[in-house]
Amino acid sequence: MPVQPTRQWRFMRGLHRLGTRIADLGLWLGAAALFAIVILNAVNIVLRYFFRTPLSWAEEAMLYLMIFAVYVGAVSVAWQQAHIRIDAVIDLAPPRRRTFLQVVSTLVLSAVLIPVVFASFRVVGLLFEFDQRSDALHLPMWIAQGVVPVALLLIVIMSLARIWLQLTGMDDAASKMTEQPSA
Repeated sequence: MPVQPTRQWRFMRGLHRLGTRIADLGLWLGAAALFAIVILNAVNIVLRYFFRTPLSWAEEAMLYLMIFAVYVGAVSVAWQQAHIRIDAVIDLAPPRRRTFLQVVSTLVLSAVLIPVVFASFRVVGLLFEFDQRSDALHLPMWIAQGVVPVALLLIVIMSLARIWLQLTGMDDAASKMTEQPSA
């Protein structure tokens, strides 16, 4: 008789799936933005050197696309725990301390980013209030800058969720057993 997954198990498995899907989406959006940069740059080069009429807004668009790509990619990096940290200290530590150090590093990451998230949301709110627009694209700046607080908030949430899954021992189990049908 097959063992029915518990409600907690299904929640943890669903959390793992959601985190993985968001991380994958971040990678795809980042790749799409980088692809758009390459295409826009190539078109602008052709227009500049062959027709002497470059797109006046291309540099600004490429800059905003690069910022977007970096931040949505960082969300994926946070879920995969591939962000920059002092791995030598963690790798040399005994297994129990290793877990403790990973938790501490995630809490430090969160403690640093949470005030930045609140400040960024305030700045984006002011940009919205003042209806500030970019020079070349005339794009509302709250749209261009809005990716920063949203991505930073997702980084905090995804990092905390991942460490929680690891502490409960559900991270490895959920990643191995996601194809198990739920009842």
